[in-house]
Amino acid sequence: MSPSTPKFLGTAGLAVALSLAVAPVHAAEPPDNVARAIAEAARACKDMDGKPNTDAVLHVEDLNGDGGEDWVADYSKLKCEGGINPLCSDAGCTLQIYFWDGETAWDVVFEDFVKSYKFGKSGGKHMLYVTTSGIPCNKPASATCKYTYRLDKDAVVPVK
Repeated sequence: MSPSTPKFLGTAGLAVALSLAVAPVHAAEPPDNVARAIAEAARACKDMDGKPNTDAVLHVEDLNGDGGEDWVADYSKLKCEGGINPLCSDAGCTLQIYFWDGETAWDVVFEDFVKSYKFGKSGGKHMLYVTTSGIPCNKPASATCKYTYRLDKDAVVPVK
């Protein structure tokens, strides 16, 4: 530790402090429309005699590579203790994706019931890979369908 390093920080503390100084800044709170959607989900859980915990539902990252914060609301992560998750069924759980419009708003660009999903890249493009129940592709509900989407600046585009 150098003489100018505060004793309470130490080497490890200094490394953490410096990494925080250059870490990307994320919004402390979700945009109003995202917050309203989460509040509605919590209210629906309460209406079904549950105690909602929405802590894990939201995450924020730049999904489409435009440099802005995009929001993902994964309602499979909604805990509804003593009740039933109102945004899940045998078909899966609601997944919402909100893209930043480049100014002051976030628009819903994807909303569907999904069994699973993951983000990735293909050919330098940002992608979303989704598995749903079989219903959307005219199969039994117990079967699955797989879909691929390209994440453009302001839209989620199906890839054939």
